[in-house]
Amino acid sequence: MTVLAASSTGAVFGGLGAGGLALALTVLLVLGVKGKGRVQLKDNPAMVVAFLAGTAFHAAGQVWAHPERITAQGLSGLGVGGGGGPFGDVQVGAVALIVLIVMLCAPMTPGFGAGLGLIAAFVWPAAGAASIWAVPSELGAAGLMMIGGA
Repeated sequence: MTVLAASSTGAVFGGLGAGGLALALTVLLVLGVKGKGRVQLKDNPAMVVAFLAGTAFHAAGQVWAHPERITAQGLSGLGVGGGGGPFGDVQVGAVALIVLIVMLCAPMTPGFGAGLGLIAAFVWPAAGAASIWAVPSELGAAGLMMIGGA
């Protein structure tokens, strides 16, 4: 019988690893948005859990990097950051602002909120480490490290 080594990182849940944390948050997100069990994530909580899951995806890499790549390909396909897309010169910072505006103004369902939270987790850091959009991602990553992510 194999015994798993205990983590010495001081994390609340022990060592989960970035991939384990991404997996756990994805399970919470799917079951919570589905809302048939004890935990039912409403629109804004679903958005927050999705944002944290997306932040964990970024840290975990491997298979977890696919949603981020798909988002980047979609933005590139629309000409974002290229200077000559169908909407003119649209940079990633503008998309980050639009994501925030939609979060604040659009009617929300748990599924739409979760999708928007994931998009924010990928778009906001892409706007640049020196931008205001990096702050939520850095705070999310710090919080995830405290609870057990690598």
